[in-house]
Amino acid sequence: MFAAQLTQQLIDFIRSLREQGILDDRFDQIKELEDENPGLVVEVLTVAIRSADFTIDELEKKLSGTVIYYSKVRELTHKLKGISASVGGCRVAAACIELREAYVANNKERCVAGFDVVKREYLVLRENLNHILQSAVQIEREINANKPKSRRQ
Repeated sequence: MFAAQLTQQLIDFIRSLREQGILDDRFDQIKELEDENPGLVVEVLTVAIRSADFTIDELEKKLSGTVIYYSKVRELTHKLKGISASVGGCRVAAACIELREAYVANNKERCVAGFDVVKREYLVLRENLNHILQSAVQIEREINANKPKSRRQ
């Protein structure tokens, strides 16, 4: 497939994610910076996914214990909200706000239920960000494969 076709498919995919409310305009802002900083989107998404995965794992551990340390849940939820919002993951950020209400009320059941929503939304976001990453890498390979080779003289 040609790079232009792959690029159009990626643009259409991202538009679909915005229409579904999975991504917001913050993702577009990162994408716009790519012109000045090639590889920025891949780097930002890779770091965000890695950080969010770790944070989700930590939140799960904190919420599975018999005693909940709400200050730690607050800290991790705030971190996850920031990570998600930084890449345009608006549904995850919104779910984190809902989780915030539960830990402010010191309500373990609501925290666990809220975390389930956060985790579900994050898994959807992560799957789609991974698709974007794979597409970006594929486009870059296609572009590099079609570059004329320089001749040594």
